[in-house]
Formats: sequence, C-alpha cells, structure tokens
Amino acid sequence: MDIVKEKSSGRVSEVKIGKGEKEVAVGGHGTLPFLDFEGDTGHRPILALEVRDWLNPDWNPYLSEYWKDASSTAEWVKKAESFSPDLLCVRFMSADPDTKNTSAEDTVKTLEEVLKNTRLPLIITGCGNIAKDQEIIPALTEAAKGENALFGIAVKENYKTLAAAALAGGHSLIAETPLDINLAKQLNILISDMGLGTDKIVMHHSTGGLGYGLEYCYSIMERCRLAALSGDAMMSPPVLNFIGQECWKTKEAKDSSGLGLAWEVTTGVAYLEAGSDILVLNHPESLEKLRKAVNQLSAGGDV
Repeated sequence: MDIVKEKSSGRVSEVKIGKGEKEVAVGGHGTLPFLDFEGDTGHRPILALEVRDWLNPDWNPYLSEYWKDASSTAEWVKKAESFSPDLLCVRFMSADPDTKNTSAEDTVKTLEEVLKNTRLPLIITGCGNIAKDQEIIPALTEAAKGENALFGIAVKENYKTLAAAALAGGHSLIAETPLDINLAKQLNILISDMGLGTDKIVMHHSTGGLGYGLEYCYSIMERCRLAALSGDAMMSPPVLNFIGQECWKTKEAKDSSGLGLAWEVTTGVAYLEAGSDILVLNHPESLEKLRKAVNQLSAGGDV
C-alpha cells in the first residue's frame, strides 16, 4: 500500500545565526517535523543553554545551586560552553528596573566579556521590561556588530526600536506574540516592513510548559507550519521556544530537581514534534537528553 504524501507549495524560511565555522542555520523545511518521507525536512532543530548576567535570588533553587560557582557572566559562559550546546542564550536580567537596573553601558561591558570568551553563536535578550529593553538592546546590537546574533525580544510595543537596531547591527530578531496566529503574522509583517526579511525573523509564541499551556502553543505552532507550507511567506519564519524559563518556574520543578529535568525534557520533546527549531534550556542534563531525542527523531526513530 502506498503512503499518502502531502505536497507543499511553500517552505519555512532559513535563518542563519553566528559566523564562520560556528554558524548555525535553522528552518528550510518543506514538510511537517521529521516527515522525511514526505519532503525536505530542512535543518534539524538546535539547542541553546541560557546564561544570565545576574544570578537573581528568585530563580529556581536547583538551577541556582547548579550555576552558583560561576562568579561572572564570562565564567558562566565557559561552563555552559563545556556542555557543547549549539548556541548560547545570554539574558540580561540585571537591567530590569525592579531589580538592579543595570545601565546600557554596563550591559555592553558584560557582552564584550562574553564575546571574548566564546565563539558560539549567540541569542541575546533583554530583561523583559519593554522600556528598558528599548534602551539596552540598541547598545547591545552595536556592541555585537558583525556577530550575526539573534536578538530579542520584539513585541508589539517595541518592535520598531528593536528592528531598527537589529537591522543596523546586521542581526536577526525574535518576534513574540500571544498565542494567536493572526497576531504572529501581523508582527512579522510589521517587522518586515522595517527592512528585516523572513530570513532574519524567528517567531516565539509565548511558550507554555507541560501542563501550563503547552497544548495550545503546540496547536498554534502546527498552524504556523501548515500556513508556511501552504505558501504564506509571512508565516514562514522558524520558531524558538524558551522552554527552560517556563518549566523551572513551575511548582513541581521547585520541589525536586528530578521533576524539573523531567518537565524540561518532556516539554522539549513535545515542542520538537510541534515544529520548534530552537529550544532554549536551563539545565545541561536536559541538553544531553534532548540532543539524543533530536538525533533519534531526525533519524526516523522513536524517542
């Protein structure tokens, strides 16, 4: 009996991050995740470890304990790099006005130290405060000029500033919207109108963790992939999920490091099946397990 195959008129855009031998590429899919019998599966998903410029006291206690010996962001980068992630995600938590309110000048100094200590491709995000991110991201994109990093996080309220900064620095941009396919498309259009094409945009759909909204996010990601495959260019950017930050803040993960790891790995596998191109993780053990999952799924096996 012949296998019924779907034929697609479109494909997911390819986005490149980093430079030289360490450059990574995501996207390029012409079919649903891992269905290599149906078409070109493009680039396999890649895995990032998150590094912070400040070990904030309200972080998950098991993560804080694991990373506590990193006396600086540069040391944290070195330790994270030893686990061979595909790329690093540097999050400038200290810039939040409700915490340390670090200046743009100080975040630039930290980033310069990071750049001295790693050649891995970088995802670089602000603190999540919209006004403060509009202040620090342009300075950071200038400091990382030529690195072809992935910056974020652009939302409806700040996309103009962040898109202009990414364009000037030669970087790509994370576009984040609530779980709504129409809002995601609208933000992609607005950023594209600023001069960044779909080969410079990565979508983020307000990720939820297992049991905390994953199911709805999964369905939105599937719909985005299907729209891209049907030829909708504005839905073609690849997808990133910050699963670590969602899983380790759950009450279950705060009760046990084992539960936190299980939560992160299980959520990661689900998002791989949904079509995630970049998973941002908080724990190296999750990285190891999900690397095996990516290898098995890409080879057509079961996890």
